[in-house]
Amino acid sequence: MKIHEEVPANDLTNLTKSSLKGKSFQPDRADELLAYAVFLLAFLFIRWVFFYFQGWGVSLYTALFVAVVLFYLRHKRKSITGESWFWFAILLFTALSFSLWPAQSVFGLRSLLLLGVAIYWVWTAADATLRGKTSDWLPLDLLYGIVYTPFKYFSAQYYSLAAAGKKQKKITSEHLPIILGVLLAAVIISVVGPLLMRADAGGFTALLRYLQPQLDRLGEIDTELLIQMILSIPAAAYIFGLLTGSIYDRSYNLQIAEASVNNLRKLPSDTVITLLLLLNALYITFILSQLPYLFSAFRGVVPPGWESYAEFARRGFFELCTIAVINLFVISSTQLGIKISKRQSMAPQVLNALLAALTLVLIATAFSKLALYIAIFGLTVQRLLPGVFLIFLAIVFGAIAVRQRRQFSVMRLAAFTGTALLCLLCIINTDALVVNYNANRYLSGTLDEFDTIVLYRSGSAGLSAALLLYEESDNQQLQDELNKYFRFIYQKSKSNSGTLRDTWQDAFVRREMAKRKFIFRPYPYSLTPN
Repeated sequence: MKIHEEVPANDLTNLTKSSLKGKSFQPDRADELLAYAVFLLAFLFIRWVFFYFQGWGVSLYTALFVAVVLFYLRHKRKSITGESWFWFAILLFTALSFSLWPAQSVFGLRSLLLLGVAIYWVWTAADATLRGKTSDWLPLDLLYGIVYTPFKYFSAQYYSLAAAGKKQKKITSEHLPIILGVLLAAVIISVVGPLLMRADAGGFTALLRYLQPQLDRLGEIDTELLIQMILSIPAAAYIFGLLTGSIYDRSYNLQIAEASVNNLRKLPSDTVITLLLLLNALYITFILSQLPYLFSAFRGVVPPGWESYAEFARRGFFELCTIAVINLFVISSTQLGIKISKRQSMAPQVLNALLAALTLVLIATAFSKLALYIAIFGLTVQRLLPGVFLIFLAIVFGAIAVRQRRQFSVMRLAAFTGTALLCLLCIINTDALVVNYNANRYLSGTLDEFDTIVLYRSGSAGLSAALLLYEESDNQQLQDELNKYFRFIYQKSKSNSGTLRDTWQDAFVRREMAKRKFIFRPYPYSLTPN
């Protein structure tokens, strides 16, 4: 007599293929193991990362994720080669920064960088990109890697579990006598248990009373844990779809992508040339009409008619940044959509190079305004990030100008440069950099006022600068603000102690407070050495 009805292998394969609508997915042993492992990966992601994105728990999870991915790729005869080592390094350094400092000011950027690089690293390590590397097809690679393929293979995990369950049926039938014995024992214990308690002299009852609270606690429903378990189900399906899709999906290929792009080339070259001519004429006219105004910030002076440094530095800064982004979109769109004839092949290249050069002039003007503003009012993360973005744009537009004469992938350069700059902002502790810069300038006399709001925004990263100001500044109002700040970060770092949200920076705060034997007094929160 059969306990379970056997499902023919051919039927299972047909079920898999029909349900996945033609996807070439036939789970093997590695897929079956991964189907179980991603449940743990997804649950830990929701529990350690998703709701916090802070602390050494993120770094630990990333290490676990990397280990599972490497194990899976090894069984699929894939290994880290070529430029996937670059993305692997970016992933590890970004994950490491989570355990070092909170990085409050770049919280969103760091979280997006970690998730995006983790997915794209899987895509490059599995050799699933269109050209086998980062190329001009990067936007399409990201679309397929982050959205299309994981959801296309969203149900693949359950087909792997079905295949694994088929193999476990024989094992289940062998263990059926043991399961039956456990059930019979439970029935008999329910009868003899009360009899034993009546014959007990006290010891057995005392043991049950000790175990009762533990059993009651097990019966309580942890709402947070329940939510985490529910969210981990779709997260597991996504992770499994990402990994298996990068190996099995063959519908994503270069021939189809090139054919799709060729269908988009609808713009006549005359239209593109006219557009670029008018834009270049506009920017040349704009620059020549106000040369003294545009370049006065390079000399650190305000042009005639402007009384406020702040108003001059802010005026037009974000507009110039927006224009640079629009020009980047125009150049990219015209190069993608133009139909070029041999007779007109040089004109778009010359005009694109001119537009890139004029945009570089506008970027330099915006950067000079920003530098002037920082020189007068100090540095903030909100001023540092636009500066880094302008540097990134300058590199891209410089590459666009060069590319008109030499063939290389600007998209590839932009991807490497952009991710490297973002990773650098995470690993160098941007908050501490900003506060230390302002503190040193204030103490040297080149900054009139130290903005304590920047100190609070930096969180525990501002401790070193705050201690330096506390010891060397004789400004009593600043001393009072520093006392409040010390109490604020001490309480915050203490609340993170012993949790997955803790960082090296928080431990540094607790250690420095203990070393100096500071005593926290009641309001107004004065902090004085013992």
